Amino acid sequence: MNDDHLDKETSVSAEITPTGVKASAKSRFVAAVDRLGGNIVETLNVTIEARTAEKRAVTDGRVKAIEAITAMGLERLKTDPEFAERAMHGHLGSVFAKQTNKDAVVDKAVEDLRRQPPSEKDSASGGDKLDDAFINRFERYAEEATSDELREKWGRVLAAEIRKPNTFSGKVLRVIDELDPQTAKLFERLCECRLYNVIPKILFGELLFTESVNLTSAGLIVEVGLGQIRRSNEIVDGGGVPLWFWNFDASAVALSKTDAFPEISGPNPIFQLDEGKLTLPIYVLTDVGYAISSILPDHSFKMINQLVDKLSTAAPRSEARLYVREPNSTEWIVMRIVPPAQPSG
Repeated sequence: MNDDHLDKETSVSAEITPTGVKASAKSRFVAAVDRLGGNIVETLNVTIEARTAEKRAVTDGRVKAIEAITAMGLERLKTDPEFAERAMHGHLGSVFAKQTNKDAVVDKAVEDLRRQPPSEKDSASGGDKLDDAFINRFERYAEEATSDELREKWGRVLAAEIRKPNTFSGKVLRVIDELDPQTAKLFERLCECRLYNVIPKILFGELLFTESVNLTSAGLIVEVGLGQIRRSNEIVDGGGVPLWFWNFDASAVALSKTDAFPEISGPNPIFQLDEGKLTLPIYVLTDVGYAISSILPDHSFKMINQLVDKLSTAAPRSEARLYVREPNSTEWIVMRIVPPAQPSG
C-alpha cells in the first residue's frame, strides 16, 4: 500500500457543510485553497485523503529549492558563517511569513462564505476552478496581507470570486490594493445605500465636492458632472392604475400617477423631470466600483424599503409600492403598498 498521501486524489464530501458551499462553487473553493497552499484539513475540518499530483510537484519544487539554498549556505559557511545564517533565515523566514499570510486570508474567506453562502444559482455556475490570471494576481496580494484588516479584505475578495467567478479583474484588484483608508470608508458608507449599481441621492444625500472627486479619481463612481438620473418608466398595472416605475435589477419601486402631483421646477433633491418623465437623482458606480461593492455588506433590502418610505413622504398624494422579481423571471410581484397620506382629489 502506498502511504504517500500526495499520490492520491483530494477527497471532499459532496457538500462542504461548514461553509455551505456546493457544486462548482465548492470545487472552486477547494482548488483555490490548494493553489494557495493552505491546509484544507484545518480550514474545513473535513476528512482529506491527499493533495493532488500537481500539488505534489509544487511541494517537491519548494523542497528542492530549499535544499539548494541550504547547500549553498553550507558551502558559504566555510568562509562566512554569519552571511550564510542571515541568508538562510532571511529566505526561509520570508517564505514562511508569506504562507502564514495566505493561510490567514483563506481562513477569512471561509468565515465570509459561512456568513454569506453562494446562492444555488451561483453555486452551480462557473467553472470548477478559478481563473489562473486571477489566482496568480491574488496570491501576490494575499502574501503581503500582514494585518488582520488586510487579511479580512482579501478574504472577502476570494469569497466573492468563489461565489461569482470573473468579478475581480486585474484592474479591480489593483484598485482595491491602492485604495486609501479614508476613501475606502467613504465608499463603504456610500454603498450602504446601494441599489444594484446606483445610489439614490434621496437615500444617501449629497456628496461633498472633495468626496466626489476622491471617489471619481479612485475609479469607483462615474464622474458626477451635471448629475446622473434614473428615469422612471410609465406603466399601467393589471388593475389599470398608471404608475411611475423605477427598476433596480431584481427590485423596483413605483408611485401612482396623479394630476395633483406637485409641479417640479428647478433643482429638487428628490425628483426631477427629464423629457416629461419623473426621475430620481443618483450616483452611478463604475464597473470597478460595482465589483468592489460585492465584498461589502448588502443592505439592499433595507434600502429599497427606505426608498418606498421616502417616496411616499415626498409624494403624499400618491400610492407607493415595492416590487420584487424572481431570478430568471419577467414578472414583478407587489410586496408592499403604502397608501396615499392625502387624498389625490
